[in-house]
Amino acid sequence: MPYTMEVNVQKNQVVVKAFGLTEEDVPSYISDFEKAMKQLKPGFTGVTDVSGSASVLSPEVAAKLAPTGDIAVANGVGGWVYVANSPVWKMQMKRLFGQFAVHYPTFEEADAYLQSLSNLGK
Repeated sequence: MPYTMEVNVQKNQVVVKAFGLTEEDVPSYISDFEKAMKQLKPGFTGVTDVSGSASVLSPEVAAKLAPTGDIAVANGVGGWVYVANSPVWKMQMKRLFGQFAVHYPTFEEADAYLQSLSNLGK
């Protein structure tokens, strides 16, 4: 499986782990992403962990995935973070997702960052 996507309704969070998406994977990924959005409330957070992927996205895959950023914004994303330990991944995510491209080298650090965001609203 090229990715996993888990929704934690209690935390109002979606966690994606990507292991190397191809163009053929994009339609099912976007479909799963839209389903995840329907389970979350505005202010939700997200984590995309690409640390297990051997390579960055091809330009074709990146272009086809770009609308997921707009989908997240339209559904009220409160924060999104990427777990990436490669400068090339960081650059690609920044180009694709702009202000939502916050990076941390470990999942624990990413989760702590998102927790700090959700605590701001309380």
